[in-house]
Amino acid sequence: MNPVRISGESSILQSSSPDPGIVQVELLTENEYKLQSWKNGLGKTEEIAIYPPGKDFIHDDFFWRFSSNWMQGDCNFSIFPGYDCTTVVLPSENKPSLYLTHQGHESSYKTQPLFPYGWQESGKAQVRVEKIGAYETDLQGDVDSGKNMLFGAFALVYVVEGFVSVLLDENHAHEQRHVLKAGETLVVERDEDASPTSILMKATTDGGQAPFNGIEATVVVIQIEEGKTYGGILQKSNHSPVLNESDGIVPSQRRSSTRRTSLIVSLEEDIEKLNQLHIEDEGQQVTDSEKTNQEHLNRRDSFTGVSFEPSGIYVPPRFALMHKDTDMPPPIIRDKLEVNEFPLHAISTAWIKIMTQGLSEWIKLPIIVCRGTEDGVVSQIDINKLKGTVVAVPCVNVWGFLKFQREFADGRDLNRQFPGKEDGYASQVYCYHLMNKIISQFNYMIDLHTASFGRVNSYYVRADLNDPVGAVMAKLQQPQILLHNSGQDGTLRSAAAAHGIKAITVEIGNPQTFQDQYVQWAFMGVMRILDHFNMYSLSNINLNEINAEDIHENPLGPTNTVLCSRGFWLYTKTGGLLEVYPDVNKLVRKGDIIARIKNMFGNVVEEYFSPCTGVIIGRSSNPVAMSGDRIVHMGVIKKTGEVLAKAAKENY
Repeated sequence: MNPVRISGESSILQSSSPDPGIVQVELLTENEYKLQSWKNGLGKTEEIAIYPPGKDFIHDDFFWRFSSNWMQGDCNFSIFPGYDCTTVVLPSENKPSLYLTHQGHESSYKTQPLFPYGWQESGKAQVRVEKIGAYETDLQGDVDSGKNMLFGAFALVYVVEGFVSVLLDENHAHEQRHVLKAGETLVVERDEDASPTSILMKATTDGGQAPFNGIEATVVVIQIEEGKTYGGILQKSNHSPVLNESDGIVPSQRRSSTRRTSLIVSLEEDIEKLNQLHIEDEGQQVTDSEKTNQEHLNRRDSFTGVSFEPSGIYVPPRFALMHKDTDMPPPIIRDKLEVNEFPLHAISTAWIKIMTQGLSEWIKLPIIVCRGTEDGVVSQIDINKLKGTVVAVPCVNVWGFLKFQREFADGRDLNRQFPGKEDGYASQVYCYHLMNKIISQFNYMIDLHTASFGRVNSYYVRADLNDPVGAVMAKLQQPQILLHNSGQDGTLRSAAAAHGIKAITVEIGNPQTFQDQYVQWAFMGVMRILDHFNMYSLSNINLNEINAEDIHENPLGPTNTVLCSRGFWLYTKTGGLLEVYPDVNKLVRKGDIIARIKNMFGNVVEEYFSPCTGVIIGRSSNPVAMSGDRIVHMGVIKKTGEVLAKAAKENY
């Protein structure tokens, strides 16, 4: 038998482009706005900004325009055919509201202050109004999620009330901070093809002094995309302004890009020494010297670089087809886990009493305890060669397991309730006893998951990569995707970490099915971690059941790992039948169509495009979607030189 390398390292991939996504930032004060009275004498308009600068919105085509209006009576209001239009009524002492009658409707629509109302919407401009506090957030209370990233060509921040500090591109050398007061506007122009720009805001005081509790501010945030992607059944409206080079109004066509090509490269390699290859649609490869002549002809491709195998045809490993039985002893019942009660040199099973249910019966948790020859997964472990103790908990949410649901008995997600409360509601009580009766015995923890119902996952790991031990554990798992997530989100992993237990979360594919390839990869990852902690040597593993000739993919783990500095979910804006196109672990370009919503008669209602270049971590598999349901879980590929955020969360 040929020797097999078990502990081989995979390449961790990241984006090599350190170029800033921000082209320019301009802070506009009220004395820079252009005031113009209406000819009918019923109002006036203050033009805050227009792009391209200097355009006359009455006679010229323009890309976008931002203005404020004062209305003194009933009148006709310009609807600007072909443009996305959104109006926001600003608050005042008179508590104003606006009644709109348009689009042939008999009745008027009442718009309340600070509730955006739009018409002729194509989805290329997004407007939201938020009240923010004195600590840097993404406007939704999360420190780091999809809501605090800028994807489009422009972002406008207008302060309605208070003072606001805006931090752009945190953790990068080109980060910027600006302080705005009520009535001022921050205009951010970006390279839409670049990686997303982070934006964090907090309410502050005049001059930007240190914040304090109770201080608040209100802002209007507008993101504008070029709208370059039109495809499939839904075509660009005939009434839309023609955006081509001769118009000179589209930002990417108004500036020449000298930015070098962005690559997907190995984290370990010296980027300057890479033999960069350009990946052509027909599979041809062009060397650096040939690529030089094409740089100004081709759109830069974020997938240029080392080879990457996102997915292939699934072939189950031979060991998974054997389904041989294990020699597990009958379980005992205990009130809590006490490792020292279980015998050395043996594998034991037990039911641990967690809490009582409505019939006064105990909800019990199954555990498997492997104690080795020294005090110091279960399958294929020679107990006589194990050092220390391995505890396996096959199922945590017993109630959800029996009910075929994610939620606990009270309808709450257990993995958002940790560390729980002794006197809280049912799911909190369950989490509290789980932490105190079982988790408290651990030094290290690997939390194994699948996707929830109606979704599918890649084989990926969540970990706080700023923790050296956790980062090593995560890399040893050798996943397809490695996602930086600091926790602080009510999960079991974050609660364990808060108690000094080094922990990672491993997502092993899809719910309600055994994906033998992913199970095999996760098993090898656990074995590598045990080997790393000198608990169980990889040389003890029986390779005859792993290294089968009929396995097309590497049985020891994926060849490459994509490193993501953050992740976020895209959600539907309307309900219907959902079609999601990219599979998990696929790289997507900004602007690629990724999903459609259709009605019950097959008509296309909404199309969704990738807001940035990234990798698909997970996706919805349920064709029935409500407004606000998940579409895809996007991973933002880490850029070279990027410092991972201390607080990195997701909008799940």
